[in-house]
Amino acid sequence: MNVVNPEAIGVFGLVVTVWVFGLEQLGFGVNKDTDHAALGRNLANVALWFGGVAQIFTALCIYLFDVGVPPEIRVYLGTVFATYGLFWVVVAMHFYNPGDKNVYAHFFLGIFFMTALFSYKAILLGKIWPLATVLLLINGLTILLPFTWYKQNAIITKLCGALNVAIGVCAVPILMHALGL
Repeated sequence: MNVVNPEAIGVFGLVVTVWVFGLEQLGFGVNKDTDHAALGRNLANVALWFGGVAQIFTALCIYLFDVGVPPEIRVYLGTVFATYGLFWVVVAMHFYNPGDKNVYAHFFLGIFFMTALFSYKAILLGKIWPLATVLLLINGLTILLPFTWYKQNAIITKLCGALNVAIGVCAVPILMHALGL
């Protein structure tokens, strides 16, 4: 039986999304002449398609098809991908139509707790590198993001950018493994 690993598209979507967001937060390609409304729409498109749709597609494939892993791991992986896929959809919707920042802060807090559980499970599975590392970096990001959304703080924004880039870099070994490399 041939088994296809759908993780590759989900991890690829994650890597692209966090790198795009991270580079923007670090200020690459952004200057005083940047059209921030257009930038927000572009970020929303990346978040929706690469972050959201790619990871939700991956979650559905993991849930619905035999991907060569035990069912309890399929539930775990599917839930991880679905959580972050839906996270990116919410982020995209924020850029399309900003809402109440208090709600987003609570949302990030909820994602923080889910990520803590995912990290704990990854450690129990012995997947400290790279999976638990990526999840712990995401945890750090979800704690800092509300501070950048409430009040612009250049240092915290740059720290979030660095964490996004680090998440992408640490996720590359997961992507390489999913691609069979």
